[in-house]
Amino acid sequence: MTAVEVLEDELLSIENELQAVEMQIQELLDKQQELIQKKMTLKKLIKQSSGESAAGGSKETETSVEAWNKTDFPWYEKIKTALQNKFKLQKFRSLQLETVNATMAGKDIFLVMPTGGGKSLCYQLPAVCSDGMYEEEGLYINN
Repeated sequence: MTAVEVLEDELLSIENELQAVEMQIQELLDKQQELIQKKMTLKKLIKQSSGESAAGGSKETETSVEAWNKTDFPWYEKIKTALQNKFKLQKFRSLQLETVNATMAGKDIFLVMPTGGGKSLCYQLPAVCSDGMYEEEGLYINN
């Protein structure tokens, strides 16, 4: 094989690779357009839902995280004290305060958290702080 043939083979290989890259770019541009359309649709739905909520069409329910991420509930001081004194923790992890508040309010909760995320505290703390529980020699007994 001559030097020219080697160069021509390399040129052909590069042209083929460029064509493949151009096809990938077109696929990415198509995907980008699809995602932009979905984004616009979602924004429109959010805006419509917000308008309905402001007009009273759909109630902002007690299920939103923001509704439960507060410290002005009547039981907050009790759960904060138990968190620090009984569980020896200084602060809540992500979604724990919201879950405990909703539980203390008597709501049913379906909580999915990763291993080690702090799920146990979410049912132990409300149990400790609810009426009907008392501590006796480190054990919690239901009245």
